[in-house]
Amino acid sequence: MIRIRRAEISDATYIAEGIFSAFLLEENAILLGSDAGEGGVSLREKWMETLTDVCVQANTHYSYRNTFIAELDGEIAGMMIAVDGKNYRFQRENMYPQLKELFDMAFGKGWEDMEDEAKAGEYYIDSLSVSLPYRNKGVGTALITHAKQQAKALGTERLTLAVEPMNSAKTLYQRMGFWYEREITIFNEVYHLYVATA
Repeated sequence: MIRIRRAEISDATYIAEGIFSAFLLEENAILLGSDAGEGGVSLREKWMETLTDVCVQANTHYSYRNTFIAELDGEIAGMMIAVDGKNYRFQRENMYPQLKELFDMAFGKGWEDMEDEAKAGEYYIDSLSVSLPYRNKGVGTALITHAKQQAKALGTERLTLAVEPMNSAKTLYQRMGFWYEREITIFNEVYHLYVATA
């Protein structure tokens, strides 16, 4: 049975792993290289340390307070960061300076003035990640269903998410009632903005 719960501070490392996975950073060997950096810390370790620190804070976009954890048979199986669009800009501005060095390395300069991914009146699914052993077991569906319930509870009818054009997750989103609205540039990359009603 899949259970969805609010994340706790103790889930911060798992959340950071989910964000890391959602960014597809594992596929970018240049960012992660096997060589240790300053003080013997690898780039992957630096990402995880910084993301975890951001996740434990209360007023950042990637905060544990914006995160839901999916458990399957008592084991953590996935996570979803979803935010009320009215808080998006404030929480992003609290977070991005802490990630600037890593974002510059990963995505190049010029991402600082990118378009907002969400606005007031929207409930935005920022990151959704399902752990490999639990994929194709309904975890992603349960998380998106929960997001729709949260949006309704907030009195928001419009859900949004951004997905890379070639990401196979689009099939899930379309099955869950999302449709393509337009292109959006995030971190100097073109994404597709998908929309659904709660």
